[in-house]
Amino acid sequence: MGLLDIFRSPVNLTALAAPVSLSLESPNQTSSLAKVVFAEYFAGELGEVSRLTALQIPALKKARQLLVSTVAGLPLTEYEGEASVDQPWLYSTKTGISPWHRTAFILDDLLFYDWAALAVERDKDGQITDAVRVPFERWGVDAQGKVSVDAKPVSADQIILIPGSGDGGILAAGAQTIKGARALERAWIGRAQNPIPLVELHQLTDDGLTDGSVDADDDEIGDLIEAWSAARTSPTGAVGFTDNRVEVRTHGTVATNLFEEGRNAIVLDIARLTGVPASILDGSSPKRPSPTAPQKGSETTSSTTPSQHSSHPSRHACP
Repeated sequence: MGLLDIFRSPVNLTALAAPVSLSLESPNQTSSLAKVVFAEYFAGELGEVSRLTALQIPALKKARQLLVSTVAGLPLTEYEGEASVDQPWLYSTKTGISPWHRTAFILDDLLFYDWAALAVERDKDGQITDAVRVPFERWGVDAQGKVSVDAKPVSADQIILIPGSGDGGILAAGAQTIKGARALERAWIGRAQNPIPLVELHQLTDDGLTDGSVDADDDEIGDLIEAWSAARTSPTGAVGFTDNRVEVRTHGTVATNLFEEGRNAIVLDIARLTGVPASILDGSSPKRPSPTAPQKGSETTSSTTPSQHSSHPSRHACP
């Protein structure tokens, strides 16, 4: 059974589209092909940068959709010199993944990791007859440049590695932006859940409230804070109660923009990382209105489709 047969089986189709949640390895990161782990030094939802967490950023998800939907449907052609050569595998396949989805997965890998891989089937003359994308997390390259799939070495004629632009992929080049976007998202969600300023329940008398240090069941301070915290997120939380020992003090002002400037700045950063105009990603600010729909459509086409100035936009023959 060849390498392509492993990925042709219907039982493996789910894995072909599964999001990456493992540590990542990219062949072009260092001269020693060292493993690159995208992680932070603090815990929680922001503990790592992965494809799945990156796609939870709306602007990045839209940029990915625009790029994939625009490019995946373009015809692929092999050239020998100035002449095009008909290669059926470029527009048809015997695998369970359509040519459109195969190209879409390749684009996805190039966007996030800067590398993609195809398992190929060849005839007796060495010509490719069929191909299927190999999920990024299932292949790797050792220090000698040998490729393995599922930790097993494969021969060079069974696989094709497709390099990207050399920027390392958005998970590496945009790691800080993705982390910042996730942190900002958590902040504005917290502000939406607690829209009023910071509240201090200030004790006024010497008759202090109990803190549970003597009797764990007698924690008036903890109970009061818990009750006020719950009330602040309740639809009827505009009304509360304190006795004569406690005064409610607020710090800061009510924020109404929910970090709008920061969130729009994230859209601009995502636009720079992906090469998609910010106006298409619906990034706006009070000083600059969003463009109209026709303008967006025109900008999308000019920004994401290949230039037509050359008679042959791409002449990269397949190995």
